[in-house]
Amino acid sequence: MAKQADLLSVEDARARILAHFFRLETELVPLDEALGRVLAESVTSTLDIPPFANSSMDGFALQSSSTTQAAPGSPVSLDVVDNIPAGSFSSRELRPGESARIMTGAPLPPGADAVVPFEDVDDLGSEIHLSIAVSEGFSVRPAGQDITSGIQVLSSGVALDSRRVALLAAIGVGVVPVVRRPRIAILSTGDELVSPGTPLQPGQIYNSNTSMLVGAVSEAGALPVVLPTVRDDVREIVDSIHAAAGADLLLTTGGASVGDYDHMKDVIGHQGELNFWRVRVRPGKPLLFGSVGSLPVIGLPGNPTSGMVTFEQFARPAIRRMLGAGLYRPTIHVRLDERIENLGGRRTYARAQLRYEAGEFHATLSGSQDSAMLMPLAMADCLLIVPEDREELRAGEIAIAQVWRLPQSPEEA
Repeated sequence: MAKQADLLSVEDARARILAHFFRLETELVPLDEALGRVLAESVTSTLDIPPFANSSMDGFALQSSSTTQAAPGSPVSLDVVDNIPAGSFSSRELRPGESARIMTGAPLPPGADAVVPFEDVDDLGSEIHLSIAVSEGFSVRPAGQDITSGIQVLSSGVALDSRRVALLAAIGVGVVPVVRRPRIAILSTGDELVSPGTPLQPGQIYNSNTSMLVGAVSEAGALPVVLPTVRDDVREIVDSIHAAAGADLLLTTGGASVGDYDHMKDVIGHQGELNFWRVRVRPGKPLLFGSVGSLPVIGLPGNPTSGMVTFEQFARPAIRRMLGAGLYRPTIHVRLDERIENLGGRRTYARAQLRYEAGEFHATLSGSQDSAMLMPLAMADCLLIVPEDREELRAGEIAIAQVWRLPQSPEEA
């Protein structure tokens, strides 16, 4: 059995992997295809938003100086000389004592500096009676109130969600520079694996790793390329690895440990170069990293939870590096509701659920921490980080958690 000192630390293993990956090239996509993509270049606005002073209310545009004498019981009368719907523009300049009917979003006519809402006037058709004075700028959105021309609105490396896509649309961007999505080949190995939906024979299990990694790769922003599942056979594994040529990264599951049928380490070593094997982490110690030709290979353990934990700590950062995006999940401080054991001197990532109470996050284990079990993984909101130099974390302590999802607030529950 390998001593803990012979195993790479999480930081060293991650650094070795990340040293092999760089941001991929830029490509241009239409705005309506940019959702979820990572911006490759910073974007600067070439116009003011709004581009013109406009009404924030349905009402009447006017000169504020025409309302200074208005008071309850002593209204002023203003002639209505124009009608300005949104999407139109009036070139008629308002004079003192005049107003223009105006809709929300329509540009103020020349001479106007305020808008009074419909509900604050007596509308007599050709004139209005106003019993309140309004100040300059009342119910007016000035040009450039939101964005001024020349400012940077988005930085490179941000993921484009619906709000950011809307921002790009507002400043007139029709084609967006984004980072090419990495192509991630996925290869599951194991004599016991069969596809979901196929009747199970004695000794067989359904292949959950491929579906899990397809989802994880997609969520990270990359394109999964699924290779056919292969048996624990050296020739089949070699052929599948060579079939992945052209991908930006190959993820394998299974065959990375020390069993009689665990061939992945030897195959990588014989076909290419093995950079390292085994990391001081729980779950997921039998992690490997190497390359075959120009194809980087990360060999994940076959147990589902081990596969997901090591994907999160090592493969996902590599994918994010290729995208030029933030590498890691957000972390929060949580108060532990129970004791967490950590025997063996390895960095442990415990699967846990979160709740928010009395102004702080609390965490409790989501179930058994057996690396072969999927239910606790599926129920988890986060990974609790237990340092390798701690044999336990006590109930009531504050710990750090990598967050997948935050809990509902009490009002939403």
